[in-house]
Amino acid sequence: MEVMEEIKIPFIWSGLLWKPRLNKFGFPTGYYSELNNLNIKLRGSELTITNSLQKFYMENNYDSFTYSQVVEAFECLNNLLPFNIYAATVKKVAMGVVIQEDPNQILNTWLSFINKKPFPMLSRNKPYGLKYFLTDYAIKGYNKTTEVKDHNNIKLSGEFFRFEVEVKRINNLNNGKDKIGIHTVQDLIDPIKYQKLANYLIDKYHKIAKKPFINLNNTTIKEKKLIAVFKDIEVLNSIKKNHPNSYKKYRQEYKCLTNKLDDSTFQNQVINKLNQQIQFSINN
Repeated sequence: MEVMEEIKIPFIWSGLLWKPRLNKFGFPTGYYSELNNLNIKLRGSELTITNSLQKFYMENNYDSFTYSQVVEAFECLNNLLPFNIYAATVKKVAMGVVIQEDPNQILNTWLSFINKKPFPMLSRNKPYGLKYFLTDYAIKGYNKTTEVKDHNNIKLSGEFFRFEVEVKRINNLNNGKDKIGIHTVQDLIDPIKYQKLANYLIDKYHKIAKKPFINLNNTTIKEKKLIAVFKDIEVLNSIKKNHPNSYKKYRQEYKCLTNKLDDSTFQNQVINKLNQQIQFSINN
């Protein structure tokens, strides 16, 4: 990239309008620009691009975004920017999938992820989704119909649910026995690694602890008490910490009970739809 003299006024570079960020002494600490929805920052010799590639390419992230479209989106971006986008380092990555399904019915089953409670996502002070915050990544599921209506004033014809994983520390994808190896943008369009990212996404959905669909009329009072314990994450974590032997026993009993009585028809329906959309993206 060419070296440019620091200036305190907006300027045009590579067809983009760049504006300075000034510190309290009036000196520029960096510059920022926009390309469609993408936020671009220039600080020293480092240029950072953030935001949704799908929205850059098709102006929304509720339609299907296929592998061939991902490839084309990066090609378009590469043609617009003054450097080789494929050699750029990937520091964070988010992936998601949208299905037509009742979001409330899905989210009402979510209990915890690795014993962590979800936080509500709010739009206009009303909950419309749930989010789990972890050290290396975040997981969220939300009512896409509500979000698009509130944020973009667009009415979708139906109820749509979006599931998304944002990897905040890229080493989460590059360490361990299931490492994917995401280092540069070129890795994101590698067909094998694209498939592995899809597997990573659906695996996180599977690992969310969900409320079983159990007809309580078919359970004993002892079984009802056991179900109540596993619905309360604070109580469950307290038992795990202070009574580890009892926790292991209860967990095994609960697993046997849910395997015996859980009607998993709805969850299977959701997972099938997620898999279908993911495979559609991979194959097109």
